[in-house]
Amino acid sequence: MIVKTGDTHPIKWRLNMDLTDATVRLIVRPRTGAPIVLDSTISNPVEGEVRHVLTGDLAVGSYRVEVEVTAGGEIATFPNNTYSTLTVIPDLD
Repeated sequence: MIVKTGDTHPIKWRLNMDLTDATVRLIVRPRTGAPIVLDSTISNPVEGEVRHVLTGDLAVGSYRVEVEVTAGGEIATFPNNTYSTLTVIPDLD
């Protein structure tokens, strides 16, 4: 997924899991630096949809992304075999 600096719109991830009664943490990590936990909500639990509204605060760069799901006392991380990618590119102004 690619966004531009200053963007303030929702972005979504769809997980292969029913998220009813679950909680989620959306974690991004730049190539260098510590992980950042972004505010997120479960927007459609049955479809496994997680939503984050961009605040325009992420710096230009490439981020690895994972969603940590807690359900029934167990933790599962998606994707579980790699990472999703979020790339922030400069806006023209």
